[in-house]
Amino acid sequence: MEVRPLIEVVAQLNALPDEHFICVRRPWGQRSDTVLVPYPEDLRIPVAIAEAGFAYYLEVSTAREVLEGFLERSPSLQQITDFLTFYAEHDAFAPWSYEV
Repeated sequence: MEVRPLIEVVAQLNALPDEHFICVRRPWGQRSDTVLVPYPEDLRIPVAIAEAGFAYYLEVSTAREVLEGFLERSPSLQQITDFLTFYAEHDAFAPWSYEV
């Protein structure tokens, strides 16, 4: 299991396979430990991942979809990461995202 900061995973989002979950240790932030998990047959986060303290964040494909309109505003990598984290926590777009 390769652990990387969330911001690094977000930076490589377009190169990641769609069929993966992004799992992040709480509290979620730009430097939070992050792992990618291939979809298991039952579509649940593997017990070993959860026991290691990781929680479901987003699917790679969902993260890409959520970013489609936001990326047109040329946000920084930090803003993109914060935007995705807000979406992952609230299932809604960040109110500040319209000001970017």
